[in-house]
Amino acid sequence: MKTREQIVVELAKSVGFDLVGISDANELNDHIKNSLAAYELNYLEGIPWLNKERLIKGGSPDQLLHSPKSVIVVGVNYKKHKDDSYSTSDSNGRIAMYAQWEDYHLVIKKMLNEYKEILQKELSIKIDGRIFVDDGSLLEKGFAEKAGLGWFGKHTNLINSVYGSWIFLGALITDIELVPNEPVKKNCGKCELCIIECPTNAIVSPYQLDANKCISFLTIENRGAIPYDLRPLMGDWIFGCDICQDICPVNDKIDISQNTSFIEKTTSYLDLVGILYMSQEEFSTRFSKSPIKRTKLRGLQRNACVALGNTKQKEAIPALIDTLKNNQSELVRGHSAWALGEIDTPECQNALKISLEYENDPFVLGEINRALPVK
Repeated sequence: MKTREQIVVELAKSVGFDLVGISDANELNDHIKNSLAAYELNYLEGIPWLNKERLIKGGSPDQLLHSPKSVIVVGVNYKKHKDDSYSTSDSNGRIAMYAQWEDYHLVIKKMLNEYKEILQKELSIKIDGRIFVDDGSLLEKGFAEKAGLGWFGKHTNLINSVYGSWIFLGALITDIELVPNEPVKKNCGKCELCIIECPTNAIVSPYQLDANKCISFLTIENRGAIPYDLRPLMGDWIFGCDICQDICPVNDKIDISQNTSFIEKTTSYLDLVGILYMSQEEFSTRFSKSPIKRTKLRGLQRNACVALGNTKQKEAIPALIDTLKNNQSELVRGHSAWALGEIDTPECQNALKISLEYENDPFVLGEINRALPVK
């Protein structure tokens, strides 16, 4: 006869999960402590909803479910082939690999709900449980480590020996009593490539990330202006960033995902000029089931301006001038002024000077004046 644990694993695999592990439902004391330390150092300052109460709650299953006994953690490999058609000589912006797929929150929640249903039938019990997919209080990575799915990399991502850090995680807190897995006894050793290669120095020390400097945070969660000193360091990333994962030696050996649960939604890049001219209707339709919808249209256009300023695409000058004059968002107009200042041709400077005659928003005016050469 199969054990409950064997059934838990086999059914998870049958639903389409590549990884499954079991943790007890005890409090994650060390992870809570580390998260609170990051909070006190203001590394989470730009994420207002991630407060002390939520961090403590995220490591405490008993605050999320009445009488929890186990946490079942699942993972899906999302590694894709590198897109050879990408060219930095074109007006393209990079998209993080995870965002090239259908929104994982939607897919994994659906998979976990299906999993919970068939698990109840197979075990002939009613399961009291809650599902989490990186959008609730639960510290999924901490429980994934505890469940033996991998170890924490110095870039703060979970690393699995088979799938590297290219993993979508989800969890089911449940009242089922299960024998937990043992954590893996691995670490990154002396390797610090992710720390060295991060262009914004967001990985301030091993296992400690300053989210305010992270390109993923800046292009997705940050709703305001991108800090002036960080813009030149962002390169052509317009949604997320994979630098710390691309440089990781473990990820070099990872096979391409064969999982059929996800639908590919976009390539590894988007046309930047096309983004500047994109309507709200087009954005909503195109990215309705994509993670990219999170940054909203004005955020994506802001990011496109920064990427064009960094890549200095002269072909994009007319679009940037048009954006500076006609875009309804002062956030986007301001960043288009910065981009024109970075490209810095006579045409750019002339457009910036003319814009002073009709622009009246203080933020945009500040960006225009800063982009103009000092007399």
